[in-house]
Amino acid sequence: MFNFLSNILTCVIVGAYYSYKALLLIYRLCLFLVEVIDKIVEAIMTRTIYRLTDSQKKVLMHIFILVGVGLVREFNP
Repeated sequence: MFNFLSNILTCVIVGAYYSYKALLLIYRLCLFLVEVIDKIVEAIMTRTIYRLTDSQKKVLMHIFILVGVGLVREFNP
């Protein structure tokens, strides 16, 4: 009886360990993809910003500030 319970407990522990390892791999893969996408977007935005005139940059900065203030107000009760 004890041997049977020991085998079941061992299977549960090993299953939990491999599940953890699989989820950790998925997490690291997703993190890598997000970082790659972030770098691509940053490069595109940097190249786009350098091509704008000063007045266009000023308008974009005001838009970003307004959007940021709106997000802060939305997520703070």
